[in-house]
Amino acid sequence: MADPRVYPTDNHPAYHVDYSSDMSGEMPRGGGQTKYNYSSGSSGEMPRQPDPKPPKHHVVQIPKDQVFRTPPPQNARLQKIYAARAARKRNRNCFCFLRYLLLTILTIVLVVAIAAGVFFLLYKPKIPKYTLTSMTVKNFNVSAPNTLTFSPDFEATVRADNPNSKISIYYEDDSDITVSYKGVNLANGAWPKFHQPENNVTELAVSVKGSGIRLSASLHDEILQNEKSGAVPLNLDMKVPVKIKAGAITTWTFNVLVSCDVTLDKLEAGSTIVDKSCSVKVHAFNKF
Repeated sequence: MADPRVYPTDNHPAYHVDYSSDMSGEMPRGGGQTKYNYSSGSSGEMPRQPDPKPPKHHVVQIPKDQVFRTPPPQNARLQKIYAARAARKRNRNCFCFLRYLLLTILTIVLVVAIAAGVFFLLYKPKIPKYTLTSMTVKNFNVSAPNTLTFSPDFEATVRADNPNSKISIYYEDDSDITVSYKGVNLANGAWPKFHQPENNVTELAVSVKGSGIRLSASLHDEILQNEKSGAVPLNLDMKVPVKIKAGAITTWTFNVLVSCDVTLDKLEAGSTIVDKSCSVKVHAFNKF
């Protein structure tokens, strides 16, 4: 009859308890230690520890030739959609900026136009008039033999007429007056600084002088022939900075340009104006 008891096999480790004692063979009372000796069969090796748990993340290495530097083909359509959406947004922002800029410019122009219209309706501004009434010449004797260098001295009388009943004129510094013959500058001078009230006419004596003006032989002979015929054409040009005041409003400084064509009978003291004509231009925004 078979034995019903189960005996451990050699595959399972045997556990032996070794009670150490002193040399007397008695059981230790308090200082003895109990030693457990774990052995695996006849080999005597310790049991192996279980493998550690695998890490929660994985490192995947891909060859360089398989790394995409552009989106894969399946994402090309999405890329186009996003790019088109960004382009539409940029165009919309640019359009809004241009619209606001144009609106601002139109508003400024409209305000300036309204202000100018109101100013013209209230004050009815008129351009001042300038007339050359007389001109005499000194130190310009072209009849002198073997002389081509001169220092002419012109004395001109100019009449300034302000026809405005509500606007006064302030003549400022940095004016310039020139006398020339066919583009050749003969003398320079300046317009005096003063204030001209409303509905006022003022005559000013202006001195225009030249120094060391050398003429070519042909130009000298031409002026001499004109003087002998009793008609020497000259040009008198004036650039005068002015400001105008209308009520409590004073404008910025702008230039009034006066150009006069004058013909003298001779180039010496006691000369007479044979013919004259003057024109006036206003450069209201020359300082900007």
